Order: sequence, then C-alpha cells, then structure tokens
Amino acid sequence: MFTRKINKQSKIKRIILKLLNVYAYDKETLNIINPDYKNVNGNLVALNDKSFNFSRGYLELTRKIKKLDIYYRYSPNNSLWNSTGSWKRIIPDIDKQVLISVCLISLKKSILYFLDNNNLDITINLIADKSNSVFNEKIFNILKSDKIKVKKIDSKINGNRGSYLECCDQAEKADDLIFFIEDDYLFENNCIDEMIHTYARVSSSIKKDIIICPSDYPFFYDSLYQTTLFIGKKLKWRKVNESLLTFMFSKEIYTLHKKNIRKVGDTINEPFEKPLHEIYRNVNCLAPINSLCHHLSRSVPAIHEDWKKTWSENYNNYLKDIY
Repeated sequence: MFTRKINKQSKIKRIILKLLNVYAYDKETLNIINPDYKNVNGNLVALNDKSFNFSRGYLELTRKIKKLDIYYRYSPNNSLWNSTGSWKRIIPDIDKQVLISVCLISLKKSILYFLDNNNLDITINLIADKSNSVFNEKIFNILKSDKIKVKKIDSKINGNRGSYLECCDQAEKADDLIFFIEDDYLFENNCIDEMIHTYARVSSSIKKDIIICPSDYPFFYDSLYQTTLFIGKKLKWRKVNESLLTFMFSKEIYTLHKKNIRKVGDTINEPFEKPLHEIYRNVNCLAPINSLCHHLSRSVPAIHEDWKKTWSENYNNYLKDIY
C-alpha cells in the first residue's frame, strides 16, 4: 500500500457544525457554509474558480476557460444520405435538412443549459458545404439567441474533406477551446456543461490540455487497449485511442499538432480519422462513459439507451417551431 496524505479536520469546528445542523465542506475549500453555492451532498463547480467532487475532494481550477469556438460543418445535400447497403441511417427516410435542424436545436439547448449558470463567450461558426440561402436563413432562426454569437462561412472546397479543412482554416482565429462538430450529432442537454467543466477539471488535475470526444462509441468496446479513468463534473471519463471527427481541443493543441489535424483532410487515410489517432499517442483523448451526444448516421449511434427520447423531444420542438 502506498501512503496517502490525510487532511486533518478541526474537532471543534465539526462539533460546532453538528450542533448548528449545518452541512459544510472542509477547511479552505469552499468555505464553512458557503452561501454562494446552493448545493447539499453533491459536487460543486465554479467555472474558472474551483471544483469540489464529493468523493474526490477540492481542486483549484488552474486551467481557465476563456472562450469556446464551435465549428459546425453542414452539408444538406450530402450524397451519402442516399447510400444503401451496409451504411444505414438510424432514423430511416428522414430528410437531411430536417436532421440538421433537429441536431442544431439540441446543440442550442445544450449551450443555453450551460449558460444558465455560467458566463462564457461562445460562438457558433457555421461552415456551409453546398447549402442554399433559404436553408441558411432557417438555421439562423433556429440558433437565434442573445447569448450565442453565430457566424456563417462558405467552405472554399466542396465535400467532406473540404469542409473539414475550412474548419481548420477558421480555427486559426480561435482564442481558446475549439469544438469541431459534424452535422448529424444529437446532443443531450448537459453535454456542453459536462464537457467544459470536465475539460477544466481534468486539465487542471494533470496540468496538461486534453482532447474530448463527447460520444461513447460502440467501437470503443471492440479493442483491448489500456485506459485511465478520470472524474468529470458528474460523469466518469476514460482515455481512448480513437475518435471520429466531432471533438473538442484547445488552440494550443491545434498549434502543436496542426500538421496531423489538417492531414485528416489533406490526405486519404484509412480510417478517415487516422491522423488524429496518432495525436492521441501523446495527448490524452477522453470520452464519457455513457454518451453526451449521438452520431445519428450509424446503425448504433452511441452507448446510451435513451437517445430516441432525446431525438423525439428535439424533433417535436422542430415540428412546433420551438427553438
């Protein structure tokens, strides 16, 4: 057994708190009573300040989150949508524009869920691949909010690789966190909240920036590779060696690994994301245990039993024009 550091508690303080029937965290962590945090018997996170996990203890968040730039690339006329054979859409016979719209509704809800209790500059950069003005206007109406900035950029090169490279070009202008998103991902309400707080918590703990993949893909369970578990805001996260092309990383990681990040679009790779997997040998890539978003192009979108409920809720909002 290896020794662990034990933080001694004041017996007098414990007696006083017991007599007053006050629940409190220890010592200098989050103060004795801490009226600024409305929480009992649970985890606390204050963005860019401190994190308290009830089972793990106090952690000062040294990794400050300055800004989040989302690069959402969408192609309403993607020919892959009509594919047959082994590549089956999990929602059959759905129109691609409807799918993009519903996924964007879920993304907006997830962002606003986070912003309800946190203050952060968030911009959605829409990377359009062969779209049209009518659909673009519809998307702007969906994303309209006084809390979120929205910009639109037309991809200079058509196709999957072209729109990905446009994301890379635009990421040069980012200030801090970068989130690449494909247009067929459905988000849980707590996705953005869990991702940002986990990014700050884990990066502060290991003193290195990380990469986050928000989906617990089924293929993670097909390989035997070593991993490590981390505690996020509420979920457990594990180190993975693979991901698809929806992932969050920092501007520093982009600068250090720009060649490999761009190589995804610059070269033909098998699998498509192989250059990213090479980065994961040196940079920790984490995925949640139980998905925060779901890849709706696949026959099995992610490890999460309630994704159909999430789809129905957002699809009903789309039908009712409730964004």
